[in-house]
Amino acid sequence: MAKLLFRRWTIRRLLLALVVLYLAGGYVLPRVHWIPADPAIETDVLGVPPLAPAGVRAAGVLGVHTQRSHDAVGSESEVVRAARDAGLDFVILSDHRSADSPQELWRVQTRYEDGVLLVRGQEISLGRDVGRVLVFGIDTVVTRWESSLDELGRLLEAHAATAVVAHSRSPRTRDSWRPRETPEIAGWEVFDLADVGRARLKDPWVVYHLLALAASAPIGRMHESLLRLHRDGFDQAAVAAFDSLYPWNRSTALGALDAHPKTRVAGRLVPDYGPFFKSIVNHIELASPLPRDAGVAMNALAAGLEAGGAFISFGNTQLARNFSLQLVAPGRGAVGMGRAVAWERRQYLRAGFWGGPRDRLIYRVVRDGEHRAWVSGAELAWPLDEPGVYRVEVYRYTVRVGPLTWNLRPWIFANPNWVVRRDE
Repeated sequence: MAKLLFRRWTIRRLLLALVVLYLAGGYVLPRVHWIPADPAIETDVLGVPPLAPAGVRAAGVLGVHTQRSHDAVGSESEVVRAARDAGLDFVILSDHRSADSPQELWRVQTRYEDGVLLVRGQEISLGRDVGRVLVFGIDTVVTRWESSLDELGRLLEAHAATAVVAHSRSPRTRDSWRPRETPEIAGWEVFDLADVGRARLKDPWVVYHLLALAASAPIGRMHESLLRLHRDGFDQAAVAAFDSLYPWNRSTALGALDAHPKTRVAGRLVPDYGPFFKSIVNHIELASPLPRDAGVAMNALAAGLEAGGAFISFGNTQLARNFSLQLVAPGRGAVGMGRAVAWERRQYLRAGFWGGPRDRLIYRVVRDGEHRAWVSGAELAWPLDEPGVYRVEVYRYTVRVGPLTWNLRPWIFANPNWVVRRDE
């Protein structure tokens, strides 16, 4: 009997030790990185102009579903409250219509509510051989697109509407985008929070992430656990797919949530919009602040998106508003992100945060989808040595000892600049 009790006690201890090791691995492994970052170059030595202040931006989310969708229960008023709490300027809804949904719910109504621009968009299936798009600004009710992709492009052009490729690399293959062409489609969802969550369901760390989400919700930190689903940072298949578009496409990179509140418990949405709205946020450069007229504001937002001057932030939304990225040539001016410029000598990628933060930052420079350098410092001044498609990523960290970096967090994903030879 004593031996049996001892054996049971030993097995329990081993099981407990395995559980502790599993949870420790889930916590530690995505936080430890070996980053041999170069120190930032002193801009005074290079003669590069000071960092320009951040321009006019609107911050908001897309991929949000309400009770207009057949599989969500949230109201537009609840969307607006969550957006206000998260400090957002706009929300683009992406409801998908069921066959019995009343038509009056689908008339285009872009409006302001409590200072938030609410754009009623619609997610449309183009069939298994194509994928899905989020469309807004179109005065037509569509449940499913049965015609060609070129016909969709002509419809978007005729209505001056805006479309974004949704679920570009979803683990649900029926949703993933298949064609190489994107006629009249302005945006491309590089990140989709729900798709990342679905992928994690097949991951060995799924139990850790589910426990982290459950534990962080009551203390108001669920958005941090949502962002931790991106264990691979920006080194993921969806980013590689976006980088592969460069030879033939200049769609603007965007992040989406695919937030679907499924039910209510004691009157509260489950899951609530709030943590999602504090996670993946799009910042779109505008020529001027959003106009008070909702329809004009939606058009200004669409114009900024199509121009490519946008970046995506993962948490810390208000600090991210200070981000500034330009391609500068001393004595020749500067252009913002998402633009195409002619190649010439002494050009620099210039990035930083107007008004902070200035410490614990690491920048990553990527050219034509290939890693070029890690740079540690308050600001980035990276000399371009050849033409190409350049983009910048920004990370924050907690502690660094040499190249060993603890708690590295992907934060900013900026749209690229196209630096081309004049004859191209």
